[in-house]
Amino acid sequence: MEEEFYNAFATPTTIAQHTMLENEMGTMQKPPKLMNIEEYKGWEERFENWVQANYLDAWECVETKYVRPMNDDEEIIAIKDLSAEEKKKYKDEKIMTSLLHQAVKEDILVLLQHNGTAYSIWKALKSKFVGSKEMIKNKKSLLKKDLIYFVV
Repeated sequence: MEEEFYNAFATPTTIAQHTMLENEMGTMQKPPKLMNIEEYKGWEERFENWVQANYLDAWECVETKYVRPMNDDEEIIAIKDLSAEEKKKYKDEKIMTSLLHQAVKEDILVLLQHNGTAYSIWKALKSKFVGSKEMIKNKKSLLKKDLIYFVV
């Protein structure tokens, strides 16, 4: 009886709809997912709110460029030798980078030109969206020209 009740609601369609909603809005455990660059504007606000609600300290890595501490010889300092504050900043950077990797579809991520920091990934996403917006504008103008020639 319980199985019949569950099966009445758990159809392949409802499961797919639920998964799509989870991807769009995120859950307590995972951030909203950017599936298409054209959805960036709405996703940006949802992602920012989600991260600030769950990992506020990590959000600073998107606003401020993180630079790993170096010694006098310009060599990266080993994690074990970082101060408590430096370790926290390093961890926040890694959390934010990980969240961005989870939240952005791999097809989009591979097209971005960045140096691997959360700051550079975030800026590259914004740049990609603006480029995409310009591309749409150009396509619209081309379609308008085609329409003019078609009507004439």
